[in-house]
Amino acid sequence: MSLSEDRISHLSHAIMERLWRDDLADFSDERRSLESVKRSLTAFFHVADEIDEAVRARMKNRIPGSRDWDILYHKYYQEELARRKW
Repeated sequence: MSLSEDRISHLSHAIMERLWRDDLADFSDERRSLESVKRSLTAFFHVADEIDEAVRARMKNRIPGSRDWDILYHKYYQEELARRKW
């Protein structure tokens, strides 16, 4: 799932706000903390996209949208997560 920079920024601000509001974290440098959250989200979605591509390549002979495809997709996705120790 590829997200725009604006969407990543929005999610990052929401995460920071929730952490602060629930008193789970204090930020000595809010700008640096926000950038760290943005980098983490970007990395997470990048890896998720890589896994999705690997799974879809593995399933290229299946018909997308079928019940069989959905079951295998989730199975292969979990296998790929485990293989990457994620």
